[in-house]
Amino acid sequence: MILEQIDIVGFRGINRLSLTLEDNNVLIGENAWGKTSLLDALSLGFAPQAMAPAFRKQDFFQPAGEKAWRRLHIRFYFIEERPGDAFTHRYRPLRPALYRRGEGHLHRLCYQLAAQRDAQGNIHSSQAFIDGQGQPLADAATLEAIALLRRLHPVLRLRDARIARQNSGTNGLPLRAAGQLADELNLLMSHWRHAQPLPEEAMRQGVKTLQQLMEHYFAVQPAGSGLEHHPLPPDARASRQSWRHLDAINRMLVDSDRRSRQTLLRMFALLLQARGGEALDPLARPLLVLEEPETRLHPIMLSVASGVLELLPLQKIITTNSSELLSQTPIEQLCRLVRSTESINAWRIGSQGMNAEESRRIAFHIRFNRPSALFARCWLLVEGETEVWIINELARQSGFHFAAEGIRVIEYAQAGLRPLLRFAQRMGIGWHVLTDGDAAGQKYAATARSLGPDSAPEAIARYVTQLPALDMEHFLYKAGFSEVYHRIARLPPGVPAGMHKAITKAIHQASKPGLAIAVALDAAERGRSAIPPLLQQMFAEVLQQAQLNSDEKDL
Repeated sequence: MILEQIDIVGFRGINRLSLTLEDNNVLIGENAWGKTSLLDALSLGFAPQAMAPAFRKQDFFQPAGEKAWRRLHIRFYFIEERPGDAFTHRYRPLRPALYRRGEGHLHRLCYQLAAQRDAQGNIHSSQAFIDGQGQPLADAATLEAIALLRRLHPVLRLRDARIARQNSGTNGLPLRAAGQLADELNLLMSHWRHAQPLPEEAMRQGVKTLQQLMEHYFAVQPAGSGLEHHPLPPDARASRQSWRHLDAINRMLVDSDRRSRQTLLRMFALLLQARGGEALDPLARPLLVLEEPETRLHPIMLSVASGVLELLPLQKIITTNSSELLSQTPIEQLCRLVRSTESINAWRIGSQGMNAEESRRIAFHIRFNRPSALFARCWLLVEGETEVWIINELARQSGFHFAAEGIRVIEYAQAGLRPLLRFAQRMGIGWHVLTDGDAAGQKYAATARSLGPDSAPEAIARYVTQLPALDMEHFLYKAGFSEVYHRIARLPPGVPAGMHKAITKAIHQASKPGLAIAVALDAAERGRSAIPPLLQQMFAEVLQQAQLNSDEKDL
C-alpha cells in the first residue's frame, strides 16, 4: 500500500489542506504556506522513532489576531497498489480497517490523529482508523494494528545534513556500519562487472560518490519528537570527475535490474541506521521526505543527485525552491501549495491532467526554458519578445514591481495560448492575456475569453487586454511614441512619412526588441504620464490577479 492522500484541519500553520499524493511528489509554495506543517504532520504520525502522538498547545492552528482553534485532526489515506495487496500476510492485523470506496476494486485504509482542547486548556489526543463514511472504527484501532502501520510505512525525513552541525558528534561511520556498507558497494559493483560499461576504478569512484551523496542528506529525527534534526554527516568532497562517474552509474541504474535498485535501497537503510535512526522493518515501504535537496549543491551536481534519488524504489515527497530542480521534474509530479483565507489549496496536474501534445509544449516552453515561472502568482501572457521587453520596463516605470509581486511576463506565440492557460488554471496560477488587434490577436482573445473564469462583458477586462491596433508597434506609435520610430527609421525631418512606412523602416534599422528598448528609454525620460493608460490599467489588473494568489489579504 502507499499513502494516497493526507487531509489536515487546524494543525499548526494549516487551517485546511487536502493533498493527493503520487509515487513522486515535488511541492512548491511560498514561505508560511504550510509546507513545514505538512511535513511535521507526516513526521508526527510516522517517524520511525515516534511514540504515541501527543499534541501540544502550539499544534493548534491560530489565525492572525484570533484565538487558537480548539480542535484539529490529521487523516492519512492509504490505498493498495494492486488488487489484493492489503490481504498479504504483512497487513493481517489491519484487515478490519479496510474499506472500498465507489466502484473501484482497490481497498483503502484511513488512519486519523486528532486532538481537542477543553475549557481549562487540557489537551486530549486520540487516534483511530476511519471507515469509508468518515466514522471511527473503535475495534480496529488496536495498539498492535497502529504499531504495524507505522512500522510498515515509516516517514524518513531528510535534508542537507550539515545544516545543524552544532549538534553533531563524530563525523565517521561506526566501523561495523562502514564494513556493511562496503559489502553492499562491492555487491552493487559485482552486478555490473560482466557488462564492463566503466573501468573498475571509475566504477569504484562513482559508487563512493554515491555513498557521499546519500550521507549528504542524512539528518535523523531525534527519538520521541520526530520533528527536528541533529545530523552527523561527513562532508561530501567529490571531484568533478567523480560526479561524472556517478552520472554514468545513474544511467546504468536506469537500465539495470530490480536487484541493483534493491541494493541501492539497502545502502540507504544502512546509512539511516548508522546515523542513529531505527532499523527498518524488512517489509517496510518507507515514504522519503527530502527538504530542499538543492541546498549546498551546484546545479550540475543537483542534476546528478536528483537522477539518483529518483531511482530509489520509494514513495517520495520533495520540497524545493530550486528552478533547476523543477526543470528536471515532470509536470505531473509538481504540486503548488497556495494559501487562501479558508484553506491551503493543493494544485497539481496529476497523471491524467493534460494530453501528450499539451504536456510536451509546457515541458519545453515552461519547464525547460522558464522553470522559475512555476513559482509565479500570476502570468502576464504576451504574443512575443517585443512585448516581454516593453511590458516589463513600462510596468517598472509605472511603479509596478513584477518580480516582487510574483508576476511573470511570458510570450505564448511559440507554445500556443491554450496549453498555457489550461496549465495555469490547473496549477492555481492567475493569468492575464495581452493580444494584438489583428486577426490572430482576435483569435487569441477569443481563446482567452472561452477559458476565462467569468464570461460577463464587464469581467473580461480582468483577464484579457486587446490592443486597439494591429500590433504593439502600431499601438505605441499612436500612443505618443511616433518620434522614436521616425528617429530610429532615420527619416529626413520635414518629409511626410506614413505610420506603416516609419515602423517598417525602424524595424529594419533596429529590430523589434531594439525598438522596444528605445521606447522604454523615451518613456523613462518623459515620466509615467507618457505610458499609455491602457497599459497602466492592465498592470493594475495583473497586480490584482497576483494578490488573489498571495496571502497578503490575510496579513
